[in-house]
Amino acid sequence: MDFAVLPPEINSARIYAGPGSGPMLAAATAWDGLAAELHSVASSYESVIGGWPAVPGSARHRRRWLPQPPSL
Repeated sequence: MDFAVLPPEINSARIYAGPGSGPMLAAATAWDGLAAELHSVASSYESVIGGWPAVPGSARHRRRWLPQPPSL
């Protein structure tokens, strides 16, 4: 939908009549849970690979990459 073609009054009315911040907060909570789970998996992976006597080259790259936060 192209909101630029609608009058500002229509857009404003839709904003105030909408569902509010609830769905966005629920989505943010879900993403936080996913991030925590992924961090846990990365930590487990790190502890397993860290115990190997000789880490293959491809795994070594992943070992450095996993704990880093994504850049936006």
